[in-house]
Amino acid sequence: MTSIELRHLTTDGPGERPLLDDITLTVPSGSTLAITGPAGAGKSRLLRTIVGLEEQTSGDVLIDDIVVNAVDPRGRDVSMVFEDYALHPHLDVFDNLAFSSVLRKGVDKDAVSDRIHEVAELLALTDLLDLRPADLDEPQRQRVALGRSLVRDATVYLFDAPFTAQSERVRAHVRSVTMQWQAEASRTSIFTTNHVEEALSTADRVAVMHQGFIHQVGTPRELYDQPANMFVAGFLGSPPMNLVPAIPMGQQLVMPLATMLIDDDLAERIGERSVVVAGIRPEHCLDATGPGGPAVSDRVEFTTRIDDIEWRGSSQFAYLGYDIEPEIEAVMGEVEELLEFDLFQSFLVAQLPAESALRPGMSIRVVVPRQRIHVFDPETGENLTLPR
Repeated sequence: MTSIELRHLTTDGPGERPLLDDITLTVPSGSTLAITGPAGAGKSRLLRTIVGLEEQTSGDVLIDDIVVNAVDPRGRDVSMVFEDYALHPHLDVFDNLAFSSVLRKGVDKDAVSDRIHEVAELLALTDLLDLRPADLDEPQRQRVALGRSLVRDATVYLFDAPFTAQSERVRAHVRSVTMQWQAEASRTSIFTTNHVEEALSTADRVAVMHQGFIHQVGTPRELYDQPANMFVAGFLGSPPMNLVPAIPMGQQLVMPLATMLIDDDLAERIGERSVVVAGIRPEHCLDATGPGGPAVSDRVEFTTRIDDIEWRGSSQFAYLGYDIEPEIEAVMGEVEELLEFDLFQSFLVAQLPAESALRPGMSIRVVVPRQRIHVFDPETGENLTLPR
C-alpha cells in the first residue's frame, strides 16, 4: 500500500492567478479520494502533476513519504487513466489491456492474462478482446483505458474523469466494479469527476476544487453537512443549496421570505456585516402541514406562493420566488464574478414528498429547522455557523 502527499503544490500561470494554488493534500494508503469541481478547476492538471507529466513551480509530491519531484513518470510507477484514453490504435483490446503490465521486467504473463480476462468480464469487454480501438464506440474505448489501469500493478492509481463516456444506465455499474476492484486490492486511488453525486457516493474522502485551489477536503458527509464556504455549499447537492441574501438586524436575520432569530454567538460572528448569505438545502424545507413539518419546534417559518412545480417521481421541487433589492443583487453579482460560478437565484427550491398535492399558484407554509440554516460571509465565503 502507498500513500500520496502534496505539500504546497503551486504552478504559476500566464496571468496573475496560479494554475495550481498552494495545494496540500494527503491520501492515506489504500484509500480513495475524489476530486470534484467545475470544468476548468484544475483537476486534470493536478493529476498530471502527480504522475510527473506537468512540472510544478514550487511544492512537493511525495509517494510513500519520498519526494519524487525529480523522478520521471516511469520512475514514479503511477497508473493513470487519461481523459482522452491514450489507447494504442495498432493493438487489439487484449494487448491494450496488457500493454502497461507486460513492459515490466519479470512479469508473470500467465497471471497477467488471467487478470485481463477477469477485468474484461467486469467491464463487459470479453467479446471485444480481438478488436482494435477503431472498431469500438466511445464508451467501449473508455472501458478499455480503464481496464488497462486495473490490470496493472502500480503504486498509485489516478483516474481522470474515467466514467464520463458511459451512459447513465451503465455508468453506475462500471463505477461500482472499478471501485470494488480497487478496494479489494487496497489500492490508493484518486479520481476526478464533475459529477457531484458520483464523488459523494464513491470516495472515502472528497476534495472540492475550483480556480486552481482546494476549497475543502473531508468525508462526503462532512462536506455536505458542514461546508467550509459558500462555494462548497453551492456546488454540492442536487439541487444545490439555496443561497439567500439576508440583512442582520440585531438578533434577527431578515431574508426575502422569512426572518430568523439568531443567538448571541452567531450575532457576534456576524459582527458589523451589513449583508450575509443564508444557506438552506432544498430537502430541509418542509411543508408545515406535511410529513415532519409539525414536529419541528425550533423553526423558521414562512408562507408564500408556489411559482412552479417540478415532479421527479420520488419527490417534487417547489419553486418559491422572491424579490431582491437592486443594491443587494449587485453585491451578489460581484460575488459570482469573483468566483466565476453562478450561485444565486431569485427563487428558493423546496424538495417535498411526491405525494403532496401541490400546484403552481397555490399558497404553501414552509418550515425549516433553524439549526439546518448556514450563514456565510458574502465577501470571503466563510461559513460563520461552523464551530471555531
